[in-house]
Amino acid sequence: MNRKINPSEIKSVLISRTDNIGDVILTLPLVYAARCVFKNADVFFYVNERLKPLLDGMSINVNILTEDKHQNYADRKRLFAKHNIDLAIFAKPRFDLALMFFQLGTKFRVGTAYRWYSFLYNHRVKEHRKFADKHESEYNLNLLREFVEMDENCRVPERLLNYEEREKKDFLEKAISFGISPGTKYIIIHPGSRGSAKDISLEQFREIGIKLLAAYPDHKIVYTGLESEKDIVINSMPVERNEKVIDLTGKLNLRELMILVDHSDLFISNSTGPIHIAGALNKNIIGFYPNSAPVNDVRWKPLGINTTIFKPSDGSDNMSLIDTNEVVSSAGRHLKV
Repeated sequence: MNRKINPSEIKSVLISRTDNIGDVILTLPLVYAARCVFKNADVFFYVNERLKPLLDGMSINVNILTEDKHQNYADRKRLFAKHNIDLAIFAKPRFDLALMFFQLGTKFRVGTAYRWYSFLYNHRVKEHRKFADKHESEYNLNLLREFVEMDENCRVPERLLNYEEREKKDFLEKAISFGISPGTKYIIIHPGSRGSAKDISLEQFREIGIKLLAAYPDHKIVYTGLESEKDIVINSMPVERNEKVIDLTGKLNLRELMILVDHSDLFISNSTGPIHIAGALNKNIIGFYPNSAPVNDVRWKPLGINTTIFKPSDGSDNMSLIDTNEVVSSAGRHLKV
């Protein structure tokens, strides 16, 4: 039976979110809140190993534990047993982890009430995320709010990701070879996505790039993406290119992408992981989203207060209805030109 959790009882907290960039970033408000509420506890954030570099240098004392694809069930169980977890919060429901912490006898196990294995949690939250009537970060925070008296002084900072001055210096030196000098004004366009939501077309991205170059000649356009997205990026770029169009596809690691985004004037993309990096840095953002739940902006809008969302005006998921001229006008408002 659910009951309130007394923070003074808790010596070790684990929050689990082992999926993708956006999912992990939208769980960070929960991580920050847990760090604030459980002042005397060790706080662990369990993520996929490939995302650990993104979280290095966080401004709070949180231990990052990673899921290695080579670990088996017994390996993971030993890892968690070593830390004597009192409270496990499953922001990403998974049967194997629910069973594992049940077997470990973890005192408080918090998860959704609507999975077939939810009986393995002893604190269950009755919310259906598929209806998308709240933001993902709110759903995550409710895993804590439901059972803990929240401290009104616990505020989520505007910037959730950080890097060291040394990293910035190294990257800015490297960026010169890409055509980005200190003081260069640039807009990032990230046309790729994992396909979790409806996207605007590559031709729309191309139109946006062409119109941005014409409207804002003081800015360069920087295209980003994975090496596997090379064809997508190329087909999103203006056909006629010059020194104001920079292709960084496959040339950046996660830390470098973060620094690049942080020094940009505007970030433009579909609903995909890097838009959430921009949100976690409170950057100027233009995002493209469909209207349908559960992939709409109500649930998946990036964090931050400087975001403009475009979606089909007729309430459909027909992304071709998004007007590229309106996008370019909106960019001017963000750039203040």
